[in-house]
Amino acid sequence: MDILKFFIQLAWESKIILNDKFITLSAKLEGIGRMLGGWRKGLQSIDKDKKI
Repeated sequence: MDILKFFIQLAWESKIILNDKFITLSAKLEGIGRMLGGWRKGLQSIDKDKKI
């Protein structure tokens, strides 16, 4: 995820991606990051429940 964010920012700074497209992509990546974080927490809580 971080690598993808890095390359998108690099493309924006290099003027390969327009400002509005960069803003849209950044917002979508932020949402995806939140979903992945929740999924990861859910998997960790399931793993903790199995160990108990």
